[in-house]
Amino acid sequence: MREYTEKDLESFIESSLLKNGYIKRESKDYDKSLCMDKELFERFLQETQAKALQELEKRNIKEQELLKRVASQIGEKGIVKALQSHIEIMGVKLSLAYSKPNSSNNPQAIEDYKKSIFSITRQLYYSEKNNNSLDMVIFLNGLPLITMELKNPFTGQNVYNAIEQYKKDRDPRESIFKQSVVHFALDSDLIYMSTKLEGVGSKFLPFNRGLNNGSGAIGCECGGGNPAVKDKMKTSYFWEEILQKDTLANLLFNFAQIVKKDATESVIFPRFHQFDVVRKLLSDTKEKGVGQRYLIQHSAGSGKSNSIAWLAHNLVSLHKIENNKEKPIFDSILVVTDRKVLDRQIQENVKSFEENKGLVETITEGSRQLKAAIEDDKKIIITTIQKFPYIADEITHLQNKTFAIIIDEAHSSQSGKNAQKMGEAISNKNDKEADEIDIEEELIKIIENKKFQKNASYFAFTATPKPKTLEMFGIPCEVEGVQKFIPFHLYSMKQAIEEGFILDVLKGYITYTSYYKIISSIDDDKEYDKRKANAKLKKYVTNHIATIEKKATIMIEHFFQNTCKKIGGKAKAMVVTSSRENAVKYYLFFREYLQENYPQYKALVAFSGDKEIDGESYSEAGLNGVSESMLKDEFKKDNYRFLIVAEKYQTGFDEPLLHTMYVDKALEGISAVQTLSRLNRICKNKEDTCVLDFANTHEKIRESFSTFYGQTYLKEPSNIEKIFTLKSNLFEYGIYTQYELDSFVEAILQRQSEDRIHSKLDSMVKEYNAKSDDEKTEFYTKAKAYLREYSFLAQILPFNDTELEKLHILLKMLITKIAPPRTEDLAKGILNNIDLESIRIILTDTKDIELEEGKGGVKPSSVDGSSKKEVEFERLSNIVKAFNDKFGNIDFGTDEKITKSLVKLKNEIRENQTLKDSLNDRQNSHKLFVDIFKSKYANFYLENLPFLEQLGDKQAEFKERVSSVIFEMICEGLNA
Repeated sequence: MREYTEKDLESFIESSLLKNGYIKRESKDYDKSLCMDKELFERFLQETQAKALQELEKRNIKEQELLKRVASQIGEKGIVKALQSHIEIMGVKLSLAYSKPNSSNNPQAIEDYKKSIFSITRQLYYSEKNNNSLDMVIFLNGLPLITMELKNPFTGQNVYNAIEQYKKDRDPRESIFKQSVVHFALDSDLIYMSTKLEGVGSKFLPFNRGLNNGSGAIGCECGGGNPAVKDKMKTSYFWEEILQKDTLANLLFNFAQIVKKDATESVIFPRFHQFDVVRKLLSDTKEKGVGQRYLIQHSAGSGKSNSIAWLAHNLVSLHKIENNKEKPIFDSILVVTDRKVLDRQIQENVKSFEENKGLVETITEGSRQLKAAIEDDKKIIITTIQKFPYIADEITHLQNKTFAIIIDEAHSSQSGKNAQKMGEAISNKNDKEADEIDIEEELIKIIENKKFQKNASYFAFTATPKPKTLEMFGIPCEVEGVQKFIPFHLYSMKQAIEEGFILDVLKGYITYTSYYKIISSIDDDKEYDKRKANAKLKKYVTNHIATIEKKATIMIEHFFQNTCKKIGGKAKAMVVTSSRENAVKYYLFFREYLQENYPQYKALVAFSGDKEIDGESYSEAGLNGVSESMLKDEFKKDNYRFLIVAEKYQTGFDEPLLHTMYVDKALEGISAVQTLSRLNRICKNKEDTCVLDFANTHEKIRESFSTFYGQTYLKEPSNIEKIFTLKSNLFEYGIYTQYELDSFVEAILQRQSEDRIHSKLDSMVKEYNAKSDDEKTEFYTKAKAYLREYSFLAQILPFNDTELEKLHILLKMLITKIAPPRTEDLAKGILNNIDLESIRIILTDTKDIELEEGKGGVKPSSVDGSSKKEVEFERLSNIVKAFNDKFGNIDFGTDEKITKSLVKLKNEIRENQTLKDSLNDRQNSHKLFVDIFKSKYANFYLENLPFLEQLGDKQAEFKERVSSVIFEMICEGLNA
């Protein structure tokens, strides 16, 4: 029976590469002192730069001196810089390698590239100090690019042993490790890489395809690792694709990059999915041309900013043949972010890849700068979505230009109005005199401008695609006769977690349930609107200061007993509240409680605007004592451990030291995923996260996350018929006639005077005001729904409908002059007639929320408009009883529960091995016991808070008694 070894894997890879143009070399061909294969390097120079060599010889630079100077400059500049640019010796420039040209316009460049020499050496003895060898090394023109350590699982070793070998047996000071671009550890199943060896501190990242290989059918399997391949090893893609000469040259010249951070330089080499998405997008764009749309679903932890930067720079050099000449496919690449403050990370990443100064323009000064950048043919333009509306009327006659629009966080960037303005900004405009306008033609033009422009391709990145995003950018595919939409490329949340790029925030998820009892404070048993009354009562008890203080106490004590020591003692927490008022209440209590109990630590609060509570006005800056713009930097300081938020910092806020989140707000869908994902960023010493949730159930959170855990897809397209039904419904209210609609639109397009526009609207407002309150509410609600949905549908409708557009023009103006009637509050005054009698906040459960794949199907949003609900009246006594039955129905089972908890507490302490070993010395063992008891009692306290609260000021006495009894029981070995 044959035994397979590492040598077999080496031979397999070598054989594959030799068949594809590599040259086989031996270890003896390698010059250890110069860190190069001299013969191949000299051959490359002679074949490509003979004149330069002759010039150097005239300047008395002989062969050995030349090689020493080349090696010295590579050491100084780094191999990536040296290869991508050139080196200079005595005023003579030498290229160490040539990239493959993006076009055929320069025949000499093509010839130079063809003379590149790719070689492979097995068992390379690289050191002058020892006899260590590397399994394989890839050279370009005699210069080492890639080192490899291979393992064969049949020998009992795998890729992790290869990583250990790099960390423990390879001296990072050796020239070959400092000079090579990247180091790969691999076996037949998995591949990892590192761009810098640092001994045991070396960081290796996965270079695996992922089980879905970037994209796939609906419900495709996701996760880390590599899929099985018929008749091949799982890692065969590495030598069959990645190490192919053209691919490796592409990676070296168009992806490998030096970046500076804190005065230190490091090499960035793409992870597999980053390289994969860019090359697939480029290939599809080159094949199909301008005018396509792409959705890239890449999870947090995917390195999205780098992917966007690589895509932008590669799109610049994408060419096509036109009239027997090659020309760039895109004139400009627009990188669009949805952040009001320009995404600094994307800006810095794109600029870090800039070779030629002036290639990248960052828009910081407004629309005129953006217009000038496009007209000046700036190749890469970075801007915010908010800039687009301001330039829609400034940019004209752009149909002769082509654009690639890369959108960061597509689900918000492509909201109806923003998307239309983007379309208008790059469309061709042709202003005519008002009396020359053909109304029908102008309407068609307006509709066309709202659609995705034919002179632009759209590349939309998001981790959490909404239904509208999927329908606008996703790939349509038919399954069992139903059209569905899937992403073009996928790097799933599951894969990011499994590969260790983000943490799983659903591990050990803790939920609390709050119980309330209210009583009626009056004898008069009045009737109220049951639905509104219940909503008010729930809001009353959850926002009650007593409730907030109880929850805040649990949060703070949990933090200092469980979280404070995490991440090397630097862990921080976020408190997510349901309103600005509650954020202020929480902050004021936190400030006082921390000052009394943990004075070295502080909290910050984040909310928009000013909030008046009990006659006093509060603002974020006023409470924090620092400006809003400084809050992020202030929170980084060690003494600030809590950030209390209301609708701020729940998206786009990256603080790796955030470890714990206290949730007192109902979360659902994308909001739940984005909020909780503030915790998932990794950093040194961060091993886990923690969530204490007072408002949501495990099942509700599971449902929200499952949609985005694997592949998200749209189950069915929007029902276009519904917009026509809504149009007909609105007409039936008789607020406008067809003649009035046509006349109004004509007046708008002919730019008639403002007084005539108002006059036409006023007659419709008069009809609206004559309607009943119910009819007014219905019309207003349906009009808002029409405006919202048509803004979306106008972009994707396969036809132009001028009647839909006319109604949109009218309603957009009419809605500003009407308002829904203020409905009578039939639950008014109920809060004056009840009191909160008691509150109980109980730990419900602590468990991992397990997610399943294949749950990513979403449906289009409804366009019907909401309907009015019938009022159901109920007496106050019955409302109070029903509320208490639902929210106050709790049986504490105090005696049995406390007994079990005390036994559990004793057993946990008794199992401490250090304590066991110390029991012979009662005095020392008691000191040790006190410390252990203090730590364990904190969890007992949180689990049995309602019981302990009933003890009032006798809690300390109870704690001391419990401590004494448990210590005696442990010492005597009792099992009670």
